[in-house]
Amino acid sequence: MIVENKVGTESGEKTNIPTRFNGDMGTDTKTDRCGLTSGGPSSAGDILRNIRDKVKNNLLFVLTLCAVFWGLILGVVIQQSVTPYSTDTVVVLLKFPGELLLRMLKCVILPLVVASVITGLGAINAKSCGKIGGVAVTYYITTTVMASILGLILVSIIKPGSGNEDNDYIEKEGVTLNQNTNTLDTIMDLLRGAFPDNIVQATFGKHATKLTNMTRVLKDGSNSSYLDRSLEFKSGMNMIGVIVFSIVVGVIMSLHPEETAPLMKVIEAINNLTMRLVTLILWYSPIGIFFLIAGQFAGVENFGEMMSQLGMYMVTVLGGIAIHFFIILPLIFFAFTRRNPVNYYLNMLPAMATAFGTDSSSATMPVTMRCVEENNNIDRRISRFVIPVGATINMDGTALYEAVACLFIAQVKGVSLNFGQVVVTGLTATLAAVGAAGIPSAGLVTMVMVLNAVNLPTDMISVLLTVDWFLDRFRTITNVMGDALGCAIVQELCAEELAEMDREKERLENGDGDVLLQSRGDIEIGSTL
Repeated sequence: MIVENKVGTESGEKTNIPTRFNGDMGTDTKTDRCGLTSGGPSSAGDILRNIRDKVKNNLLFVLTLCAVFWGLILGVVIQQSVTPYSTDTVVVLLKFPGELLLRMLKCVILPLVVASVITGLGAINAKSCGKIGGVAVTYYITTTVMASILGLILVSIIKPGSGNEDNDYIEKEGVTLNQNTNTLDTIMDLLRGAFPDNIVQATFGKHATKLTNMTRVLKDGSNSSYLDRSLEFKSGMNMIGVIVFSIVVGVIMSLHPEETAPLMKVIEAINNLTMRLVTLILWYSPIGIFFLIAGQFAGVENFGEMMSQLGMYMVTVLGGIAIHFFIILPLIFFAFTRRNPVNYYLNMLPAMATAFGTDSSSATMPVTMRCVEENNNIDRRISRFVIPVGATINMDGTALYEAVACLFIAQVKGVSLNFGQVVVTGLTATLAAVGAAGIPSAGLVTMVMVLNAVNLPTDMISVLLTVDWFLDRFRTITNVMGDALGCAIVQELCAEELAEMDREKERLENGDGDVLLQSRGDIEIGSTL
């Protein structure tokens, strides 16, 4: 059963868009479907019929939620019953349908980001672009810093690493990670990535600094070691570079609407086509999520040992995420919007379930956009810009996790950090979170930078891998909700600019036809998907 949702377009109009899931679980704001306004349901049949209608109206969300639950159950059953020798084959087979889902979602990220950012900014004048971008970035940086500080406070109070100095499980050897990285090179790589020398190349790769230990012979015959810096090309989309390029193109097109009108129509068509592809992919997502979670849980070698030895570390991370997710973010949201955060959160449940299953804020981006636009009535001019940027730089959960992990390792190793080193840890964790990619376990890569900033050993990062796959899913949910709440806050703070653009468009539509051609108002950015 397809229902019609009211979605705000760029011009503030309402457009009917068919959808199969709705975060408010099908509640009708005009008439209560459960019969509360009419004295209650007349029979048990009415109650069943109402439940059936709500399930139909939210079928995709119900299927996704069931996939998460049953995938977890299947994974635990297989982990307990299959012999370790055959576990690897079972895990590979279980994860394969989920791998297909991730590949399909990642396939549409590039056209979705480019088309969304350009069409969103193309409908906004240059002055408004600056304010919207400034508000969004300020919000993202503020919440990320708050998450990092919260993590430092909790790990200092709970001290999850104390008493584990002689723990065999924590001291075991793991994989070898590249330790040759530092804060300066990371910052330079971040800025270097924002200005790619080849935009086509940026869609499938990026450059990163590689440090190599070298030895040279001095004039006196002695040897001297040094670090040799070189740039190496790594596979993976340079998301920051693509977004910066799209922002510049969108702003320029908003300044020259008449000359760029044909190109804008093409980009809008690509955007609409991409969203239709996303709709098809989403109906496969419950299957993929089911197998992804089942395969991940089935691959855990010893769940009981992992929980007993790293349990307090997990409690600290999850506790911090819970405080940030359920208290700090809702308070910020309510302070600026005066809206009920509970309803907003409920409307984002499909995106949360997808984030838990895919473990990627970038892969969840299409679902996040649909939820904020269709369920929470966020203006598309805001969501199409704020969500892609947030999926790249807004990593509240990652900042909190890296701050906790850094001090946890210091406690296990018996290293005492002074106040200045703790401050450096928080700042570096914030910077590392901004530079982390929106992909699974990206925080482990930037963790090396945080540890090196305070001269802590990086060998223990391999131990965190045993629980990172689990914690990362909750970090991803936090990151996705931070993006979604940011849309509402930016829309509230920029409401005057949006209203002025709507009035200007209305004046142009009612004025001279020649003047109309000078406006972006003649372009139907708000066409239905």
